[in-house]
Amino acid sequence: MQTCSNCGGTEFKEAIQYAKVKPADQSKMALKGSEVLLTFCVSCGTVSNVRLTNPAFE
Repeated sequence: MQTCSNCGGTEFKEAIQYAKVKPADQSKMALKGSEVLLTFCVSCGTVSNVRLTNPAFE
């Protein structure tokens, strides 16, 4: 079971940030990118994990 490092909470949820991130070497206008998926503590909001939904940017 995962425990929050900030408050000791044990309930977590996921949220998605729809603004796409892109590789630093691509133009800001590039169509390929990835949303950011955040796992956070329901009690205090501390983010325990950040990952890309499409790390290959395909």
